[in-house]
Amino acid sequence: MHKTTNPLAIKAFLKELYFGALAPALPDNALRGATWPKTSGKTYLLAVGKAAAHMAAAVLPRLPQDIDGLIVTRQGYGLDDFAPQHLRLIEASHPVPDAEGAQAAILALQAADNLQEGDLLLVLMSGGASALMPCPAGGLTLAEKQSITRALLHSGAPIGKMNVVRKHLSAIKGGHLAARAWPAATHMIAISDIPGDDPAMIGSGPTLPDPASCADTLAILDEYGIAVPDTIAAQLRDGRLETPKPDAQEMARTTWDLCARPADMCAAACTLVAEHGYEPIMLGDALEGDALALGRDHAAQALKLKAQGRKAALISGGEATVTVRNRQGRGGRCTAYLLACAIALRDAQGISGFAADSDGIDGSEDNAGAFLWPGILAAMGGTQQAKTYLENENSYLAFQQAEALLMTGSSGTNVNDLRVLLVE
Repeated sequence: MHKTTNPLAIKAFLKELYFGALAPALPDNALRGATWPKTSGKTYLLAVGKAAAHMAAAVLPRLPQDIDGLIVTRQGYGLDDFAPQHLRLIEASHPVPDAEGAQAAILALQAADNLQEGDLLLVLMSGGASALMPCPAGGLTLAEKQSITRALLHSGAPIGKMNVVRKHLSAIKGGHLAARAWPAATHMIAISDIPGDDPAMIGSGPTLPDPASCADTLAILDEYGIAVPDTIAAQLRDGRLETPKPDAQEMARTTWDLCARPADMCAAACTLVAEHGYEPIMLGDALEGDALALGRDHAAQALKLKAQGRKAALISGGEATVTVRNRQGRGGRCTAYLLACAIALRDAQGISGFAADSDGIDGSEDNAGAFLWPGILAAMGGTQQAKTYLENENSYLAFQQAEALLMTGSSGTNVNDLRVLLVE
């Protein structure tokens, strides 16, 4: 690009990169070639996740006009002009589940129970489904499930381990939905938000068998100090909360396909930066680990490229983690990553970038992510003030002060986070 030092011009260019990278993962594009098994009976459509409404809208023209179904998405993620007559739309809470999501889970299980051999349960799955469709198992109450979810979110546990716990505390996740639909067939088409794209982890895998065990769940709870009621711990120890396994008869008629992945977004980002003369350097589409450590590491790599005189773009996807100690702090994993990165860069000239969640929301705030550019620390009130924001886990407030938040609203997809650092 981009010899300019004007923050407005830098932000406009970076925002253009963000939206361009998302294009292949948008449901209208991702589902264009999607197929599903033919059935001699009826098809029931269940769309769950942050992209659920957009995914349903993309496939409905290819389904019978009178198809029954249910769409479950995050509050505010519905489509104003999309209200098909035979589909019910429920907007529920994310990332902590609520009563609306619990009611949606009951409706989905009832629909599965009513399917017969020859019927098809067609599931459109996207990230966020774990929270949006809770169905506590083993006598667990919704309030207890909410408390456990909050503890997991604050623990710093990676999404894969979180979902192992979620599966074993649920009557719908971890293959239970497909088991309830059997002997009907189940087919899931998913937009992956999971590092490594394990389909059984997307939405905590309600339609796919679960290889993890109750013992694995207990080990994760112990590792991260997550308390559960004694009755739940007892049921995990004796295996009563075990999930359907790959050799279970009820799993014999469930299939899946991925229509979009984090790798697709990252590949599009590489193409776009190359068109602007940058050497794309792909760091990986499934990076995990501590967000602050990741930010500092990427800053060091950018400074090294700068010292070598290379015009390059560091690109990465995945889902970093933040261990929350200040429950009143504000900020998600993307702003935490980027603030640590900005402090390590020390306002180095010629380095700009962004980090953003592809669904349009970073954690529980209203921003997708944030931008950085040379001089941003001064805009935050100076280096020491930026460090104070970071120490108090107020990365959102730091970028808000600098007028550097990336605000997009719902994007219609969810393929994890995208991080781009441009080096001139």
